Amino acid sequence: MTIEEKIEQFAPVAEHLPGVVVIHKIEGFAPLYMSSMGLDLIGMNLEELKKVGEDYNKRFLNEAFMDDYLVFLKKMIKEKGDDHTYNFFHQVQLKEGEEYVWYNSTIKVFYKDDNGFPTHSVTIAFPLGDLEHIPQKAEKMLDESFFLKRNRQKFHSLSSRGKEVLRLVALGKTSAEIAEELHLSTETVNSHRKIVKQKLGITSTYQFTKYARSFDLI
Repeated sequence: MTIEEKIEQFAPVAEHLPGVVVIHKIEGFAPLYMSSMGLDLIGMNLEELKKVGEDYNKRFLNEAFMDDYLVFLKKMIKEKGDDHTYNFFHQVQLKEGEEYVWYNSTIKVFYKDDNGFPTHSVTIAFPLGDLEHIPQKAEKMLDESFFLKRNRQKFHSLSSRGKEVLRLVALGKTSAEIAEELHLSTETVNSHRKIVKQKLGITSTYQFTKYARSFDLI
C-alpha cells in the first residue's frame, strides 16, 4: 500500500476524530494531509497546504521552540518505531499576524517504507484554550526551554566545583556554610562564587536559583 492509498483509507476516520489530524513526512515535516477541522482553522484547502511543504514549521509553529523538539521527535520515532506515541505542548499561529495558540499533541509513526523504515507520522492536536491554567503552565515550559537554549553553553563552561557552589548558593547557604560543607576555605568559596557570577552573568541570588532549577541542580 502506498502512502497516498493509506491516507485515502484513513481520511474518513480522521474526519470524525475530535482534534486536528495532520500527516507529515518525518524528514522535513512537510504535510501531506490535514483534516477539515484544521484546514478550516488555517483558512486553506489541502492542495494549498501541501504547497507550503517544509516551510510548514516556520509558517504555523513557534519555530524557536519546535526546532529542537522536532529533532528529538524524529529521532525517537525512528528508534522506537510505530509502537510508541509521544505527547508534547506546542504553539500554533493559525493565521499570519494572529497570536500563537497552545495545543497539546500526540504523534506516532503512520507509514513505513518497504524496508520497514518510518517515513511519515500522524499527529492529533487539541487546543488548550479552554483548559484553566494549562496555557500558563505551557508558557512557563516555553520560557524555561528558551532559557536552557540560551544559557546551555555558559552553564557547561562551569567546573564541577563551580556547579556545586552554584547549587548551594541557590539553596540559600552562606559562603561560610558552603566552605564547611565542601571542606574549603571561605576565600576559596568566594572565588568560586565570583567565577560563577562572571561566567553566567549573574547579578542576584534569584539568578543563582533560576540556573540551578533550570539545569536540575535542585
